[in-house]
Amino acid sequence: MEWILLIYVYAGVFAKGDSVAMTTIENFPTEESCETAARGLPRLVKGTAKEVLYLCVPRPKGRA
Repeated sequence: MEWILLIYVYAGVFAKGDSVAMTTIENFPTEESCETAARGLPRLVKGTAKEVLYLCVPRPKGRA
């Protein structure tokens, strides 16, 4: 099964404006490899008013 990392970055409650970004990274062979890649994401927004959420989801069967 293939896994997809869904990344959502948004302006937190202390941000001066509103901002949202979302992207995906595909082709992880296992859920564990997807989670491992995602663990470093909080460092990208450290020291900012941004927050990051992520989710590893399986690719639906029959979808390329």
